[in-house]
Amino acid sequence: MSNSLAVLRKPDLTLGLSMPTFIEITKSEHQHGGTGWEFGTCLWSPTKNRAGSDRYSIMREPGTGDRVIHVYHTEHGGRTDTYIIGRSEVKRRFCEVKEEPPSPGSWAGMSPYYRIDVQNYSQFEAPLPIRSFIADYGDDIRADLIENEPDFYPFTTHGDDIRTVQGIYLARCTEILTRLLEQALGIEAATGASYQPPMHGDYAEARRMACERYFFARNPSLVREAKKKYGYRCQVCQFCFSEKYLEVGDEFIEVHHLDQLSERPELTWTDELRTSIDRVTVVCSNCHRMLHRRRPAYELDDLRSRLLNPTHMQAEPNAAADPPLKAGAGC
Repeated sequence: MSNSLAVLRKPDLTLGLSMPTFIEITKSEHQHGGTGWEFGTCLWSPTKNRAGSDRYSIMREPGTGDRVIHVYHTEHGGRTDTYIIGRSEVKRRFCEVKEEPPSPGSWAGMSPYYRIDVQNYSQFEAPLPIRSFIADYGDDIRADLIENEPDFYPFTTHGDDIRTVQGIYLARCTEILTRLLEQALGIEAATGASYQPPMHGDYAEARRMACERYFFARNPSLVREAKKKYGYRCQVCQFCFSEKYLEVGDEFIEVHHLDQLSERPELTWTDELRTSIDRVTVVCSNCHRMLHRRRPAYELDDLRSRLLNPTHMQAEPNAAADPPLKAGAGC
């Protein structure tokens, strides 16, 4: 196991609705430490890296009963790959031990070690290659990174790609990542029978709007200019919040970018993209959601025509089949 660990940014675990979930990412080549330290029985790491840094501080976080998802580079079904392979729960919180595991691999000579005993390990009936999980949920992972800037997160961006963080051993799941894993692996959510993980389409829509919110938060002058140019009337359905809600709705409108920001990594956001008033508009909340219901997003003229002729609003492969909007329904 590598002792390098990319440092990410300050976490935001959002709503905290699901069971605290951690991810172990390791390989089979060193037998997880050897006898007494077998895979699925414990988590372990040095307490410091070789430079003396507290890189493994996350090992002090898991509490009794917390969930652990195990990612293992191993052979399965005749193919060697990195799989989301099983789950367990923390039996007891960490302890420090001076004893070195029989097969410590690259962590040899780094005593003392953190050790967390786990219990009730079970392998998933159909282990999921991590590359397949990224392929299915990469957009949601990217949005989670952009909006929440999580620390000790298992994934990072590399250009247009999503990858596991090189050298990371124990990772912390955000609320969003926990739900994605529950959905992908068929794990029952830990919030009671009433909770059902949202469908992937709902996450995709939220991801697209999250990228846009992040863009405008970084470019507030563009928001001001858009409102100055277009005012506070929706450019799709003509709804005006102040006419409906009086003073409560004064100067309220949402700004929408006409480019597909969610398809562009932040590094490719050019100065023209950040400053071109011709590429932004203002819309009411309902129309804003509807614009993002499809990938790629609807053009304004397309949504306008659907409002004027609702009989054309048929369900599309990339859009949820919601009832047609009525013109002026801006709240």
